[in-house]
Amino acid sequence: MKRINSFVVAVMAFLLMTLAGCKKNEIESEPANGLPFVGKRMVLAAFIMDPAVDFDGDGKVDPDLMVFLPDCEKDNVMIFEKDGRLSGDNGAKRCDDDSPGQDTGSWTYDEQTKMLRIVDGNDNTDISELKVIEASAKTLKAQVEVEEDGFVIKAIMTWKAL
Repeated sequence: MKRINSFVVAVMAFLLMTLAGCKKNEIESEPANGLPFVGKRMVLAAFIMDPAVDFDGDGKVDPDLMVFLPDCEKDNVMIFEKDGRLSGDNGAKRCDDDSPGQDTGSWTYDEQTKMLRIVDGNDNTDISELKVIEASAKTLKAQVEVEEDGFVIKAIMTWKAL
């Protein structure tokens, strides 16, 4: 179970890194390459673990990890820019350690495999690959899957357009 909790912590760190410290940019209204979520202001609406794990050690499984995010992170916006940059803003609620805005990285999408690849703007060796489950102008749902010691765990993240 310790290895699974390590995965959960890694996924949470990815999420916080992706959503925090973004720059507010002009938003394109036309989707790039037919991707309806491009240029939309997306906010995380759900972060589901499958199977659910006991993240806080209270003896009860925690299927939606949104409850563990601080309020100042829950309103952060992510924007998949038309030119392949990933940007956004920190939202109205500010965390004490929010830094001035900056781009958070870059992204690419493979239509054939439905894989969304995100490269961290501060460390180009930090690459996350998410399988897109649903993509519309209102919703982006993607999944990360990891197998450790024969056990598969998935994190399913859903962003909603503002």
